[in-house]
Amino acid sequence: MEKVPFGKTNLSVSKLCFGTLTCGPLQAKMKIADAVSVMEHAWDRGINFFDSAELYGTQGYIGNLPPHIRHSAVITTKSYSDTKDKMTESVEKSLREMRLDAIPIYLLHEQETEMTFMGHKPALETLLDFKHRGLIKSVGVSTHTIEITKLARSYPEIEVIFPMFNLEGWGIKDGTQEQMEQEVKLNYQAGLGVYLMKVLAGGKLLHRAREAIEYGRDFPYSHSVAIGMKDKTEVDYNIALFENREPDAKISEVRRKMLVSFWCEGCGECVKACPQNAISIVDGRASIDPNKCVLCTYCVGCCPKEALRVI
Repeated sequence: MEKVPFGKTNLSVSKLCFGTLTCGPLQAKMKIADAVSVMEHAWDRGINFFDSAELYGTQGYIGNLPPHIRHSAVITTKSYSDTKDKMTESVEKSLREMRLDAIPIYLLHEQETEMTFMGHKPALETLLDFKHRGLIKSVGVSTHTIEITKLARSYPEIEVIFPMFNLEGWGIKDGTQEQMEQEVKLNYQAGLGVYLMKVLAGGKLLHRAREAIEYGRDFPYSHSVAIGMKDKTEVDYNIALFENREPDAKISEVRRKMLVSFWCEGCGECVKACPQNAISIVDGRASIDPNKCVLCTYCVGCCPKEALRVI
């Protein structure tokens, strides 16, 4: 697996990044030992880049990787925390759960607009303080918007960008895929570490999986592509594509969808959590708009009744 310098971060990453959201409690709910086995397989096959987040509930999976992997891998995590105290708690939790002395990359999770970014400045300053203390190596942002992708390169403290990016533009909240391509290109040229989010659009592009993956792989202005994986077959399939080989096996092409269980009480917490504005309350229950939902499953993590899941 080819590894490349990750912008100006002094890190080198594999062209394929292992996304842990898929195997975590918000989606596949894999046992930690099973998920670790898949991640070890990925490491043995040359993947050294692993993406996690506080919300995903997968930091503990990272922490159960063998020491020689977790201390050598490039690991990204993220937090929605917006104050100094909350972000301090988040970073300390991440260090503890992932059992790391220093976190290679820490992102502000899903920034939407300049206004939300400015509201997170105390959290950003906290991350920079942890970086100064040697507990974080690089700082960045993840986003579903062109606005933040564009804004990122105007802040020298932002070293990494993780944008929504797929061939149909699914999930981009404020423009087209062509516009996103241009902003990502400019970030890459400005020296940011760039890795791409949701090239399979949360499973919506599984029927075009090979085309969608190759589109992300071949985009010349990114360093890596994050793909959620939950078994060794998926790992081997994706690695084969990234190494320009014919995969030995196929992956499922069944499109996934979000299910609202009958016990939903329509409390509205999922509506507030959805970054795509894909959920509304209809007749006292959550209703999902499939034309907007990208199966990020952020709603699953906030549902007090566990009434939402991916099928």
